[in-house]
Amino acid sequence: MTWKTLGSLFTGAVLGISAFTLVPRSPAEAPPALAKEDPQYRSLDANLFVQSSAEYRACCLQAYNLAKLRLTEKLAQRKDGGKPAAVVLDLDETVFDNSGYQSMIARSGLGFNQVLFDGWEASQGDLVEAVPGALEFLAFAKEKGVALCYITNRMNVPKCHEVLKRMNIDVPEAQLKVSTGKSDKTERREAILKNFDVLLYVGDNLRDFHEDFRFIPGIEKMTIADAQAQIPVRNKVIDDNTAKFGNEYIIIPNPMYGEWTKPFGRGAVDLEFLRPVKKKN
Repeated sequence: MTWKTLGSLFTGAVLGISAFTLVPRSPAEAPPALAKEDPQYRSLDANLFVQSSAEYRACCLQAYNLAKLRLTEKLAQRKDGGKPAAVVLDLDETVFDNSGYQSMIARSGLGFNQVLFDGWEASQGDLVEAVPGALEFLAFAKEKGVALCYITNRMNVPKCHEVLKRMNIDVPEAQLKVSTGKSDKTERREAILKNFDVLLYVGDNLRDFHEDFRFIPGIEKMTIADAQAQIPVRNKVIDDNTAKFGNEYIIIPNPMYGEWTKPFGRGAVDLEFLRPVKKKN
């Protein structure tokens, strides 16, 4: 990333935030206060890993190379006469690289905020790039005659289409399922399954594959002990589905945000989640 790009990101962030502060709002319309990241810079290493490490790039290329291999195998096993073959993908951090937004909030010491994301998307959305290996996989699947379906929780549909168009990703309306106002993608997955034979799911969050992988509702309000107890429970669900990973489910690494962060955000108290646990005196 060049200094010019960094300057553009900073300028966009300032302009985006300024736009929110300059527009008069009634108390009922006022956005919630911006939440500071606690401890500040906790996301720094995660963002640096995504933006600068060869290891992250290698992980993404490995995942998409595996997706090509599995898709080829599954196509060879299919019988004629059924529903069209398809791959279902998430967009953000699976196809779209939004690390520019993550950099903006990390520099400001802030956590995720939809208002900030909307402002960044409006002013800097044209800087969104592709996750390594994603476009090559999409071209490979398209060449094989496989339909590409996308399920995303993006809320700004026109901006989503802008990015897709800029990346030369052509998506028929029925194959793009955008936000329904909730993060659960079950209904949208089922809608695609009615018309397609889904061979692979590709995502960066386990809930891109199935809702069984979510943290239970209300986890953010739980005690540390309750949250700690849920971590092995969720891992057990993964272990019960071992055969699906690398076969039906292809996961892209995302250390920046996602379902895995839900028990955290408690500040320095998050140290209690590290192993080995602190011994009692």
